[in-house]
Amino acid sequence: MEDALQLQLNAALLERDLLRQERERLCARLSQAEDELKLRDSALNATSTHFLIADMRQRGWPMVYVNRALAADHGYEPQELLGNSPGVLNPPELNAAALNELSQGMRQGKVVRAQLTSRRKEGSTFCTGITMAPIRDHEGRVTHYLGMGSDITARLAEQERAKQLQAQLTAEMQERERMAIELRLAQKLESVGRLAAGIAHEINTPIQYVGDSVAFLQSAQAELGELLAACLAALDRIESGESPVEVLPGLRGVQEGTDLEFLNAEIPRAFERTSDGVQRVADIVRAMKEFAHPGHVEQAAADLNHALKTTLTVARNEYKYSAQVDTHLGELPDVVCNVSELNQVFLNLIVNAAQAVQESGKSAANGRISITTERIRDHVQIRIADNGCGIPKENLEKIFDPFFTTKEVGLGTGQGLAIARSIVVDKHGGVIDVESEPGVGTSFILSLPIEGRSTPRAAA
Repeated sequence: MEDALQLQLNAALLERDLLRQERERLCARLSQAEDELKLRDSALNATSTHFLIADMRQRGWPMVYVNRALAADHGYEPQELLGNSPGVLNPPELNAAALNELSQGMRQGKVVRAQLTSRRKEGSTFCTGITMAPIRDHEGRVTHYLGMGSDITARLAEQERAKQLQAQLTAEMQERERMAIELRLAQKLESVGRLAAGIAHEINTPIQYVGDSVAFLQSAQAELGELLAACLAALDRIESGESPVEVLPGLRGVQEGTDLEFLNAEIPRAFERTSDGVQRVADIVRAMKEFAHPGHVEQAAADLNHALKTTLTVARNEYKYSAQVDTHLGELPDVVCNVSELNQVFLNLIVNAAQAVQESGKSAANGRISITTERIRDHVQIRIADNGCGIPKENLEKIFDPFFTTKEVGLGTGQGLAIARSIVVDKHGGVIDVESEPGVGTSFILSLPIEGRSTPRAAA
């Protein structure tokens, strides 16, 4: 009996020891879990990101956890928010559409995102971005939702500033482009205006030929008309029975008063002079029309040799008193370009060459302007050279700068070469170079891609 009791006592003591050890293990695990929970809570409280947990099993989805960042940004202590609906932080009246979409997604157990207007405890508002993720139990049912977010007011303001800055930049670029177009147009109009007097002079000379020839032809027609009238009168008298002997002396007198030999020689020449004069005027007008035509906005294939000849015709009065022009135009394919804009470049360079020759003191007899064209692989090269005064080395790097000019006031705006560079480089993807030596002359070399501005430059 005593042995049985002893065995029961020993078993009870062993069970007590086992229970004590189990309790100690449970306490240790509980303590570890509490430490881990505190660590996680500390970590969540240390971050600036907003965290909350809402209980989906209760009415109104009350918050059962909020971190310090969320509470502080809304002006609360964490304990003040526990048990309250998230609507305290994001009032429905400020977020009707966003909260409706958010709620639908949460009821379906989805991860949902939204931009909300949050309200602080003292009534002010700010913007938050939030992501809500479901927390499920072991059976897969959604029991809670974890919310993660932050104050995005500053970021939205920065985005708005960036948007406004982008809009401002776009507007400024459009304005700059508009001004560039106006400057190019003004420079072209300036060129055309400067050429107007020369064109008038060029047209006036053949018009004088035409006028003089027409006046001569009118005089000749009057003399021939008198002779023809005398002949007809003589025929009438002979037909009426008068003797030819009586009629012919009077007719001979009229004939002698008309210089038929002179008229027969000069009338054809007068017609030739008239025809040449009309053709010359037509050539000038056609060249002027081709030069001044605004052209297409888009680029199209064009004959640059013909464009250079047209520009030389238009600018003839600018250079004919300063220099002789030599052209060496090689065989070129049609080049994809805006030929009207390139006409403006050619005109500017030819007029500059003529002025450089004039400034050097040379006469039209020994002044020279040379224009050469050739194809170099997938580019065409145009060289416009003169034997004028040249450009000082200190100015070579400035000549393409807007408003830079060495001409006297009223003789130049400093826009010509700047616009020429813009047209060749920016508009056509080409290159414009300059070689110059003071007292010797200057050469401008243009290289243009045959297929248009997208073609890379060929190696020299």
